[in-house]
Amino acid sequence: MRYGMDERLNRLKNRRMDTDNEVLKNRSFVENFEQRTQNTATKYTLGAMQEVDRRSTEISHEEAGKVQTALTNRLTKHGLDPVFRLQGSVPLNLHIRGVSDVDVLEIHRRYLTYAATGTKANTYFPLTAGTSLIEEVLNMRKLSEIELQTHFWAAKIDTDNAKSIQLSEGGFRRKIDVVPSHWFDSDDYQLHQQEIFRGVVVIDQFSRESIENFPFLFGHHIQLKSESTNEGAKSAIRLLKNLKSDSDEDVNLSSYDIASLVYRCPDNLIQRHTARELMILSGVQQWLSILCDSRRAAEALETPDGTRKILDKNEKWEGLLQLTNEVTSLSREVDKEIIGPFVFRDRDLGDVRKNLNESMIPLI
Repeated sequence: MRYGMDERLNRLKNRRMDTDNEVLKNRSFVENFEQRTQNTATKYTLGAMQEVDRRSTEISHEEAGKVQTALTNRLTKHGLDPVFRLQGSVPLNLHIRGVSDVDVLEIHRRYLTYAATGTKANTYFPLTAGTSLIEEVLNMRKLSEIELQTHFWAAKIDTDNAKSIQLSEGGFRRKIDVVPSHWFDSDDYQLHQQEIFRGVVVIDQFSRESIENFPFLFGHHIQLKSESTNEGAKSAIRLLKNLKSDSDEDVNLSSYDIASLVYRCPDNLIQRHTARELMILSGVQQWLSILCDSRRAAEALETPDGTRKILDKNEKWEGLLQLTNEVTSLSREVDKEIIGPFVFRDRDLGDVRKNLNESMIPLI
């Protein structure tokens, strides 16, 4: 840990202090988790699990909305009428202030691809001869870049990212990523006609590769996991994302990877109980340690939507090891706060987890 617990807590509080929120920009504002304990590491743990306040989340939706409105109004003159969906941390309430961007899918309405084995495959019309779906999406992207630069002339608009147009500054209260794409109607979507089964295909503007994913199915599974753990899964995901942000190492795991690892965690390890949030820290530490002890089993785990392995690159295995070290270090710090200052050696991790599981933090 490069940052001591006092500094980590200050970093966390600064991230959560939303200067665009009229309530939170008052520096004297104290959140509930800060009042429940005087112990720094425990306070950090509670805050790292905490969801972003409602108004801050509303601001994220408002900023995404003004981008959608601008594109809807300005692209009509080019004969384009895309549809928009949010994906990622914000709609799932997994975002952490100051780190999570707002991802806006810009989906081409006119053209799509579909699974040829689907029950309705024979109802789709083929692309017009000479039409390239990749070119259509990249053309929508180019026109979107031009119109966004014109409409939000004071903002910083980065067009160099392979998969998205990134907007920030110039009055934006959040960083917005616009992701041009098109629909993919999977076998399950054709059968059930439910959008959670509908995929999107993102185009890499440099390699021209088509990248297929299922953000709504992913979100559906994460939501079900949250419900089966009494919101414990979401608390665990936020905790790990904050630990990644505060690590002195580059933890090579995306938010998507972290959420996927928690999704595969047994429910009983991350159940949320009133005043017993430290059980989630204990459970996450145990789960990640199990994965670190069996690389083959860890690398066999798939994302919630089943599209790929979670640890599909060697650097992600290294990221798992680093993140596990962060969780273990935090667990030990909280354990020391519970049992008192007269601890001169690291205790067995089983004893640490037992202590976390048995500890209660009074509500206020």
